[in-house]
Amino acid sequence: MYTSIRLTKVKRFNRHNVETFTRQTHANITRFDANMAKYQFPPFLRINRKVNCRKIIEGDEEEIAKANRYMKFNQPKRITEEEYIAETNNCNNFVNRYKNDAYTVIQEEREFPIAFSILKFKDVDQTERLLRSIYRPHNFYCIHIDNSSSEELHKTLRKIANCLNNVFIVSKIEDVIYNHVSRLRADINCMTDLLSKSNKWKYFINLPHQQYPLKTNLEMVKILKIYSGASDIEGITSRLKYYQFKYSYDYINYSLKCIGPKNGKLPYNANIVKGSAYGIFSREFVKYVIYDKKAKDVLKYMEDIESPDEYYWATLNHNEILKAPGRFIGNPEKKPWLATYASWPPRDRCHGKIVREICLYGVGDLNELVSRKELFANKFYPDYQYLAMDCLEEYIHNKTFSPLPFDSFYYKQLPFIRKP
Repeated sequence: MYTSIRLTKVKRFNRHNVETFTRQTHANITRFDANMAKYQFPPFLRINRKVNCRKIIEGDEEEIAKANRYMKFNQPKRITEEEYIAETNNCNNFVNRYKNDAYTVIQEEREFPIAFSILKFKDVDQTERLLRSIYRPHNFYCIHIDNSSSEELHKTLRKIANCLNNVFIVSKIEDVIYNHVSRLRADINCMTDLLSKSNKWKYFINLPHQQYPLKTNLEMVKILKIYSGASDIEGITSRLKYYQFKYSYDYINYSLKCIGPKNGKLPYNANIVKGSAYGIFSREFVKYVIYDKKAKDVLKYMEDIESPDEYYWATLNHNEILKAPGRFIGNPEKKPWLATYASWPPRDRCHGKIVREICLYGVGDLNELVSRKELFANKFYPDYQYLAMDCLEEYIHNKTFSPLPFDSFYYKQLPFIRKP
């Protein structure tokens, strides 16, 4: 319970001016408020003064065109591995520069830790930026680096993890191969480590380094509390790619090759369900994946299909016979999926560019992204339309300090919010 309430005059720096506003604060969460007037946003959050992120997010076409012109003639300022290594030689300097401890955490957040995994193979600055956006000292973070990634990348991320007590590199690293079971094993390895690290976290969210949050940590906590043990895993039973699971595949001469028809049937007479490699998993679901015989048998069966990461979670979550905790009982096609938003043209709009059928977001996509109900957006490139991620970072940062009203009604009406 909050012990007292007061109204405090504070100053908010929005990169273009300074405004004074009145905020309701509570006695046990005012550590940051007390120093807000003196707080200067660190350089990495200062958007270029040539553009106005607020106008871009509001969909102002003139400002969007201005941002596009600016990006055409100005390259993004990237942080190199060497710079990160130099910064992390002194962890105090690293934390002070990147402000990993900048955000106030209220009791509601502390009582509901979240575990994350980040899968990466390049772009250390984008990974650090994602980590910074979701970092809270009471959460837990597992980073999986491809075994084939450069030695410098491994060294840099290990040094970053060494500066943050609740961030670690996975204990078993996979050489992740596209469409191969190694992608799935990378997540399972992080799940195993996270279970051993703490018995406190409530949910697990797996992320590629090219995603970025659409919600603040507090908003995620409120959403996951409403989920109440249900997992949020995509399920597709139409539009199945039968060639992916009707045949066996093996990694031969640096590529995945079909080696013949798949033998046997899916264990327990379960049905194949397709979905995303990414999801929101309850702690009980994670324990089921790691320890339950049914889950292990399904994994064994799927080890030689193509893209098992797109079938394993979905099949476990949408088969009543497999008895996964937090599973969805009903037609998978009618279940909303809110783990991440990806735009698939021509079904969805895309103001950026299309790469392998998916949209790489640009500044013109921000107006829609900030209105989405999903927790994350996929995907962004650090060297393409880079102001899109800059402005989204500014938006999430400012929303953390000045929270918007939370739409609990929408999430409470979701059809999977139930316990089996």
